[in-house]
Amino acid sequence: MRRLTISLILSFCCAVCVTVPAKASDPLVALKQFGDFQKIDIKRLLEGQILSHRGPLMDFSHGISSQLLFAVPTTPAKVVKQLQTWDPTRCPSLKVNAAHDLNDPVQLKEFNSLPLYLDPGKYPVRWFWNQTLATTERRSDLNLTQFEAVELSRCIGNAANANTIGACWDKLLFARASNFQSTGFKNSLSYDFDVEPVNPVSHLRSLLLEQTLIAREFAPLLQRAGLVDGRVAMPPIRPAYYWRLFEADHRATLSLGAFYVLQVGDHYQVLDLEYYVSGTYYTSATLYEIWPIHDGGKTGSLVWANVLCSAPALQFAAGIERLASGIILILEFKKCVRCFQDSFNTP
Repeated sequence: MRRLTISLILSFCCAVCVTVPAKASDPLVALKQFGDFQKIDIKRLLEGQILSHRGPLMDFSHGISSQLLFAVPTTPAKVVKQLQTWDPTRCPSLKVNAAHDLNDPVQLKEFNSLPLYLDPGKYPVRWFWNQTLATTERRSDLNLTQFEAVELSRCIGNAANANTIGACWDKLLFARASNFQSTGFKNSLSYDFDVEPVNPVSHLRSLLLEQTLIAREFAPLLQRAGLVDGRVAMPPIRPAYYWRLFEADHRATLSLGAFYVLQVGDHYQVLDLEYYVSGTYYTSATLYEIWPIHDGGKTGSLVWANVLCSAPALQFAAGIERLASGIILILEFKKCVRCFQDSFNTP
């Protein structure tokens, strides 16, 4: 992630407005056109190998990226379904406390379980608790608009307990999710309390701007999701929506996300992004391309993933620090991949 000037956005849109990929393709040939993996052994991937490649240093000061390649012993359609529906709370190493899908249109009651997870005796929650109580109309260390900060502060008042804090965040998340479902990327809300206001959607576009080949490969999906414009009108994709509560950098963090899927012949492209994150980083997105593969008697799916993240801590990081952050991003996402692979063996 989770972050441009009008001219940069227009340049990006023209660069990706594009050609629809061929309906059937050799994944190893296709990957050489936009991915960073030139030597791929399907047999080893089907045996559990995970390839990774740290992304190059970005001109965009907040951004890092990493690529991973792995295999799953099932069809692409089932991989996509599992990506959308698997429960990360069942994998303790990921430190996800709550993961819930949202209806379209979203309802306030879908956030009602949040107070159950707000135990201030746990350090990550205590940080989130304290920052919530410290929020005023003039300051906040959470990713809020000024209006949200005022409303959150008024809502909590002097009632510093899990039920009140949870209920007030319920309203905030519901309003954010409703706004995104109604307007998508066009009128996305900013974070107003950084040095300058931060718009997570602008940061997502900045991250993609530096990956021309990848942006071109995924142009139909990105256009139909509404993240970029195109010269040719395409029918929009309505995503699946979700909310999460998890630990990031030892801090309890809330996020709202959207999951877009496009079938391209015999394979799939997926965009999984967080359009709101309550702290630690601004936004993140993962692009997946998923092909059917076989090696001898083994069949499965080849999954390429490009992980993008925007965070305030990267702005003043030196080259070595940014490279180290890319390696950490790989290690963390490898945990997700292992848990995801294991989910196919867990009833």
